[in-house]
Amino acid sequence: MLRFVVIEVRQNLCCANVFLNFQQSITDFESVRINVEDGLIRVKDSSDSTVVEVKVDPYFTILTETFSNLIVDQENISFRISVNVKDLFQYGSEKPTTPTFQLQEGQRVSLHCKQCESTLCGNKSYDKVREFPSGSIDISEFFCHHGPSFSEVLLPRTQDVFYGFQFVILNMENIRNASKEREQHLYCKRCSRYLGETIFEGKAAKLWTDSVTMQREDEMEPIGLFNDAAINLLQLLMLKVIHETSLPSPEPLLRNMHFTKVLLETSLANRKPQYLLVQILEKNLPVLKNDKELQDLDCKDKDALIHLLNVELRISQAFKLLYRLIEIDQQPNSDDDDVDENEPPMLSYWQQDINILKLKISPYLFHDLLDELNCNSLLLPEIYRNNKDSFTLSYIFQ
Repeated sequence: MLRFVVIEVRQNLCCANVFLNFQQSITDFESVRINVEDGLIRVKDSSDSTVVEVKVDPYFTILTETFSNLIVDQENISFRISVNVKDLFQYGSEKPTTPTFQLQEGQRVSLHCKQCESTLCGNKSYDKVREFPSGSIDISEFFCHHGPSFSEVLLPRTQDVFYGFQFVILNMENIRNASKEREQHLYCKRCSRYLGETIFEGKAAKLWTDSVTMQREDEMEPIGLFNDAAINLLQLLMLKVIHETSLPSPEPLLRNMHFTKVLLETSLANRKPQYLLVQILEKNLPVLKNDKELQDLDCKDKDALIHLLNVELRISQAFKLLYRLIEIDQQPNSDDDDVDENEPPMLSYWQQDINILKLKISPYLFHDLLDELNCNSLLLPEIYRNNKDSFTLSYIFQ
């Protein structure tokens, strides 16, 4: 029967797009009946004794004669309705909490591998803890003249720690004895977990914070370098992209329509690169959805001939976006003149476009994002989900 309900509410257009996702293909049912009332969407199939009711009257009133754009495709049904949105339909616009870097100057800590807990850097204090310039902009643009040598200014000393979006930068001497290096990639010497990469010609180490923990001198348990345990990092990543590419607009509709492109890159533990081409189409899209899959909900009266199942909808916001994964299986030889031989044309185009944001993230965050996008894309019919350029339509829910 029904699994998930997603309703895009487009308040300025006075309409809603309804997406129903089922547990099995629609062709497996003899028939599926959908009734639309003023404040209710009712779903029932001929082979099931369960009636699913989606109550929308707290949020909007349906104009029942406007049912249109019906699509039935595999496990999905979608349609469009015109609605009168009620004043009660409010969705939060507050920004999520930004994670705080928890290491302070003068504080004695040790750094450890998150997987095996072996010590990467022994107990010591740091004289300078500073935020590292964003890797999404050209740091040479900091100055209108020639400026200093950035490899010297941004190279941390052994008593320095620099940090950025989910990474920390240390002098290579701090972790040299506890790590091993393969082609500018760093691994834990004990368990071989992928930790990060070397930068500044091997003089510094850029470690992903989802591979490293720290332990304060006066505490027994290790903690994360950022206090982000309760923060949705995928949402934070999308907001970072939005923040670094946003142009202010007085029109609410234009503020939510974004059309931002970002090229996300990661390196796997086997040192092969992966790329995710992402185009954000809409931000802060109002959505009604159920968080819990309906098959996990219990009917109140199991002996009844017809079981009535009410869907509990939650007001949310979503990033609606297109994405495409590009994997490069074979690395070109170092003495090969054509180093771009194995790159798809689409990837080369995005890499050369100066208007596209480029951002390198950890493989763990990269694949969490990819898994979320793949999962949420299944909420949409295939006719909407895939396009001719091999991009897939999906959401990131806030």
